[in-house]
Parts: sequence; structure tokens; C-alpha cells
Amino acid sequence: MAKKTTTEAELSTESLPTNTLTDSKDKGLTTDYSWLNILEDKTFLDSFLNKYLPKYLQTTRWFGGKGRVVKQLIIQHALVLPVEQTQVYLLIIESIFAEGFADSYFLPIHFSTDEYFKPDEKAIICSMQIQEQKGLLIDALYWETFRNKLFYHILAQSEINTGEGILQFNRGKILEQHQTDKAIESILLKTDQSNTSLIFNDQYFLKIYRRLYRETNPDYEITKFLTENANFAHSPKYAGSISWKRAKQPEVSLGLMQQKVENEGDAWQYLNGQIRSYFNKIIKYKINISKIEKVELYQPKSIKELDPETIDLMSLETLKSIDKLAQRTAEMHIAISSDRTSYTFLPQLYNEDYSVWLKNRMIAQLDKRLALIEQNKDKLTGLAKEYANFFLEKKEEIRDFFLNFDENKLISKRIRIHGDFHLGQVLKQNDDFIILDFEGEPESTIRDRKVKQPPIKDVAGMIRSFHYAVYANIFELVEKENSKIGFEQLSEAGNRYYRIIVAVYLNTYIKVAMANSLDIGYQKEINYLLKYHLLEKAIYELGYELNSRPSWAIIPLQGIVQLLTT
Repeated sequence: MAKKTTTEAELSTESLPTNTLTDSKDKGLTTDYSWLNILEDKTFLDSFLNKYLPKYLQTTRWFGGKGRVVKQLIIQHALVLPVEQTQVYLLIIESIFAEGFADSYFLPIHFSTDEYFKPDEKAIICSMQIQEQKGLLIDALYWETFRNKLFYHILAQSEINTGEGILQFNRGKILEQHQTDKAIESILLKTDQSNTSLIFNDQYFLKIYRRLYRETNPDYEITKFLTENANFAHSPKYAGSISWKRAKQPEVSLGLMQQKVENEGDAWQYLNGQIRSYFNKIIKYKINISKIEKVELYQPKSIKELDPETIDLMSLETLKSIDKLAQRTAEMHIAISSDRTSYTFLPQLYNEDYSVWLKNRMIAQLDKRLALIEQNKDKLTGLAKEYANFFLEKKEEIRDFFLNFDENKLISKRIRIHGDFHLGQVLKQNDDFIILDFEGEPESTIRDRKVKQPPIKDVAGMIRSFHYAVYANIFELVEKENSKIGFEQLSEAGNRYYRIIVAVYLNTYIKVAMANSLDIGYQKEINYLLKYHLLEKAIYELGYELNSRPSWAIIPLQGIVQLLTT
């Protein structure tokens, strides 16, 4: 077994072929070693790490190093899991980038010689010959036998000595009654991004974490606590998990299994449909946009306080759905903060340590975004460029706003939060919602994701998602030549819609939170924290848009301008 294997060659991630098998002259890896001791073959390792693995990583959705120069790939650890008459290597790969930082990724590998096994092309790392035997080196998650073995280990709560610690499989309460002799069928979902998802018997959903951290994943921690300890009914139930444990080392989360829930798609799809219906009514009936109710921005308002014409235009169904989503958001926070015995979930007061952490984080993020704006200003046109210039002009005001955070003026408490809360993290289920994916903000370190923060930060994340949904529809309509309404009119109509759903969402969230003693502070404090975290979220979003789709940078930029001028 190889504990750490390094290669000194620099590995450029640019201009790599999409699949190693597209070159018919490439015979793949060859070795005279057996599969059982393959990692002792230095020639094999050198070729695997320098030639084939870099190419393969570029074909995956989960590798986060695309577009960067990978200086070095290292097999940090190779855990052995027996499967049938062979074994699968659970590789933990460290990718060291030219910029000086590194990520760790999980890749289980299998040598397949079954001529009847036709793996998905995305499974194939390369062709391979071991002694006289020809086959394919593949990502083992595409091999059903391996996938099913993982399920049986979870069911049995196995503990497997890997030579480097223990692989621990835990079973959730909902699996206690599962029949052990029941046949297992599994599929691998092909819509994954940062993780890989498996479904067993159309009942259980196993998320395999691809990027690994030297701590338990917050997704695992919060999901298990919410559904097994706090009895929160609006998140998929914890069914099991896979962890790697070593003496005097942090536990590493490898996978989380949950009950599969029936749903009608995510809340992003749902709300986009409702917004399209709103705009279609305005266009069809030539509604005077100036006559549409305009409520005060970021101020609570109940459905019954709205004008009947507003309710009819937006539809009562939409408003009741926003109301329900707010209720479930508050109940999620109430459940997360319900444990008064464990430090992991115990609510905390604000203190100087938190303020220093928050300010450092905000200023570092702000400086990165300001640099990005300067680098990408030429890509922006029209209103987006105008907003970008306003953002640059106000940079010192924004910096002062972040640095003036004063914990002594806050009486509410911090709790563990979702951390990356938006419409895509919520499933629509009949007239209700299911909240999922508690991994936290992708750019944050694993420790930062576990810092207790204001529950209002999740509220801000959802409100920013509402803003995105409105403008996604506006962009789509503008691109249609027959939209019959210009951008300015569409923006005004969208702005009024946004104000109303924000008002309804805030009203219900605050009402439910306070009725259940969730300590979110007094109204002035709520308003302050909401603005603080709305600005944080909009600036965070700006980085993604400038790097990925500059034409959408106008959305967070408009959000920033709105916050600074309201």
C-alpha cells in the first residue's frame, strides 16, 4: 500500500483532451505487478499521476481545478476495500496548484476485466494491462458491485481496517427495519457537480463527497442532527454515512446517505415559472406598471395587507408558497438551535473573536471583488458598467460599513446555519418544501462553514436568490424580440414583484421565529444584520458572475447599488 506518492512534473490543465481513450494509439497503462500490489510499481504511478489522471480529472464535473495550472498530483492515501474477489483502492488525491494552495479529492479506482461490463465513457480513466490481462482502469463508483457493497456496509454498520485507520459505516434509524436479504439495485446520477450521487432501490440517496476536508462535513453533521435529534420533518432523513477515522487525526466524511424524497423539482424552477406567469399577464393585458403596488423594500408585510389587485396579479398560490418557504426556513433555524447540551449546536452570543473573524473575512472578500471589477470592467457595458463604477466609487463606504460591525450593539444569538441557502437548495413537494444540502458556502474553508452566524444570513441568501430569479426572467424576455416591453419597464415590474415576495417572506419568518423564541434580536438589529449579509452575499455573487458569465454581473451589481441607496 502506498501512503504518499509524489510526482515532480508540472501538470498543465489547459488544452487537455476530453478523454484518454480518444487516442487509438494510446495503449494505456501496463505493469508486471498484480492489482493487489499495483501501488508499489513506481513506473505505473508516474504514468498514472503525470499522464492519465490529469486528463481524466478534466473530464469530471467535480474537479475544482479546471482552468488552473496543477503543479503536482499526489496520492496522499490509498485505502483498500475488499470487493468480491478483488479490491478497490480508495484514493485521496492532493492537487497542488501553481498559485500555492492545494485541494484533496476522493477517487475510488477499479481494474475491470469483464468483457460484458460496458461502463459509461465518463468512468474510464484509461486502458490498462496487468501482466497478460487487459482491461480498463475506471472510477469504481460506476461499477454496480462496488456501489452495492457500500450500501451493505452501511446496513451492517461495518468497521473496516484499511491499514491507515478505519472505514466506519454508520446506519440511520430509518434503515433499522430494512430487510438485509432484499436485493439491491443502484444507479449513478449523471447530473452531479461537486459530488457524486447514487440512488439505491429508488429509496435512498448516497452522496459521495469528492472534495475532502480534514474534518467532518457540515452536511453530515446538520442532516443527522436535524432529522434524528431535532425531528425536523422538512429535510431528507439521515440514513447513514461513511467516515474515515484515524487515531489523533480529524474524522473525514466520505459520504452521506439520506432518504430519497419525492418532489416536483427545486424551488428555483417553481418560482421561475410563477415569475414568468406574472410577466406574461403584464404583457398580455398591457398592465400599467406604475399602478402595481410598490411596497417598502426589506420591510415585512403580510399577504392580507396587500392590495387585492396585487394578490390577483402575483397569484395567491405564489404568495402562499413564499409564506410557507419562510415558515420552513424559520423552523429549520429553530430546530438547529434546539440543542442546549452540545457545544456543536448550542447558540452563542456575539463576541470580539467573532467580530474579528467576520471583519477579516469581509474585507478579504471585498478586496478580491474590487480587483476583479478592475480587471473585467471592459467586459461590462451599459447599466452594468455604470453600476460597477458606482461600486468602485463607494468602496471606502462599503469597507467602513463592514469594519463598523459592533458586537456590543447586538443582543441576538448566533447559531449553526445552512450557509449556502438559496432556491436551488430547496425542493418543492406538493404545497410544501424540503430543505437540503447543508455543506455551506463553496468558497469557505470547512472551519469557516461551521462558525455560528446570524440566522438572518440564511434569510439574506434566500432574498438574493429571489432577486436572481426575477432577473433571470427579465433577461430571457429581453432576448425575445416579441417581448414588447423594454428592459427599464421589465426591471420596474420585476422590482415591484421582488419587493412584495421579500416583504411576505420576511413577515412570516420573523413572526414564526419570534413565536418560537428563536433569538434574532429587535427590529433595528434584524434590519442591520439583513443589510450586512445582503451586501456580503451580493459581493460574493459578483465574483462568480465576473469569472463565469459577465453578462449576469448586473444582477449582484444592481443588488449592491440598491442596498447602498436604500
